[in-house]
Amino acid sequence: MKVKGLSAAKRDIKKMRDQMQAAASTALNRVGKGVMTEASSKVRETYNIKDQDVKAAFSPLYSAPGAGEVRIKAKGSNLPLLHYKLTPKAPNPRKPKAVTVAVRRGEKKRLKTAYLHPGSGRLRVLKRQKPTGQSGRRRVRNEEGDYPELPIEEIHGPAVPRMLNEPQVIKHIEEQAGERMLKQLDHEIKRILR
Repeated sequence: MKVKGLSAAKRDIKKMRDQMQAAASTALNRVGKGVMTEASSKVRETYNIKDQDVKAAFSPLYSAPGAGEVRIKAKGSNLPLLHYKLTPKAPNPRKPKAVTVAVRRGEKKRLKTAYLHPGSGRLRVLKRQKPTGQSGRRRVRNEEGDYPELPIEEIHGPAVPRMLNEPQVIKHIEEQAGERMLKQLDHEIKRILR
């Protein structure tokens, strides 16, 4: 018994299956981009940080047809305080002011021992290390009989991966990924069926 059009139907089904894999891959990639944007906006609700600083920490690995996953990694070290809300914006040697920083929104902190330093090609917030306690350094007399200066260190705020690891950010990202995936996959399937 021979059925007319069976080979054409098989060919169409195989073609549609391939298109569905491509559609799922496209949907995943768009969801990945959207999740990065959502993560950035959620982090900026809590922290005084620029969008470009958050997005620079992301390294996405997009989905290929048939892979079925998108990986978004965030990596980076602690950010210098200049990436957050900082006053004064520039050092004034004639009238030095105490450095005030707001890493989190609504939480200003005055750093009494910190100062702005314009050297090394960029502005930095520096402070002397403490002689005991935090750095554990003892002040010892040198050959001339005086105490040498303590080392200077740059002050940093939290890293972007640490900001992204907060529970409310993770929860928001998971919710948005689910919503976006349903919406985007529906859109891609409708596009194929047209």
